[in-house]
Amino acid sequence: MKKLFNNELKHLFRGVTLLLVALVSLPLCAEQISPTFEHIKSSHMLNIGYRQLAPFSFRDNTGKVNGYTISLCNIIAGEIQVYLGLQNLDVHYIPVMFAERVTALNSNRIDLDCSVNTDAPERKNSVSFSTDYFTANLRIISLRQTTIHTLEDLKGRTVSVPRGSKDLLELNRVNREKHLSLSIITSETTEEAFDMMAQKRTAALILDDILAYPFINQSKDPEAFTVSHEVVGEKMKYAIMMKKQDPLFVAFVDKTLGHIFASSAHEQMTKKWLSQKIITTNDQKN
Repeated sequence: MKKLFNNELKHLFRGVTLLLVALVSLPLCAEQISPTFEHIKSSHMLNIGYRQLAPFSFRDNTGKVNGYTISLCNIIAGEIQVYLGLQNLDVHYIPVMFAERVTALNSNRIDLDCSVNTDAPERKNSVSFSTDYFTANLRIISLRQTTIHTLEDLKGRTVSVPRGSKDLLELNRVNREKHLSLSIITSETTEEAFDMMAQKRTAALILDDILAYPFINQSKDPEAFTVSHEVVGEKMKYAIMMKKQDPLFVAFVDKTLGHIFASSAHEQMTKKWLSQKIITTNDQKN
């Protein structure tokens, strides 16, 4: 199976390369300049930002950075190398906190943020987003013993949420509009926010459902947790984050993603990273 997957990726690389040369070379040869392409070409290096957010981006037990979004960005890296005609392109994976993403991009610390980034209108004055690659729902994660299933159950209680995330912005909006009187405690990482809830320092965690599943499955007692049926606020659309004022690079990334999504290799990537369900005996029962 692994050999088949690798062969599919090789075919995808070749197919995407031929199509991108035809589709992208004309506008990129115009007078416009891409600062991201220029930086990559001069340094022979691509810096990819990531966070510990399985199944999209994470450093595994062997030290390798992996995940669905990382797989997308690895293919994009290969296409960048071909397009720029670079004999070698060093790809570095840089851990970046939620609150550091914009600064890291604008200071050239990273060229792409390939972790979980929600395409939010309020961020588009500072950064650019690729085509959406996944849509998640924001839900209430809690200990089963607390019998919290709805926002109404949370009224006047304490919840945890990662700082700098779209989840926090959406929760603040819902809190105001529904007059929930929530006490919101923020954390530097998603793991810390989960631990607050698991250790009963908060009554619940508000988090995208697909990001909660790995934390629940890796806990000592997955059956102790529950994920709400109720969706909190709007859907979360994930996209790759890039520098502002670089439309040529954004167009290149979007075209590459379009060809990936249309490939058979993408179906395998989806099955590998996004099809794993959480504990079936617990999932969405309440």
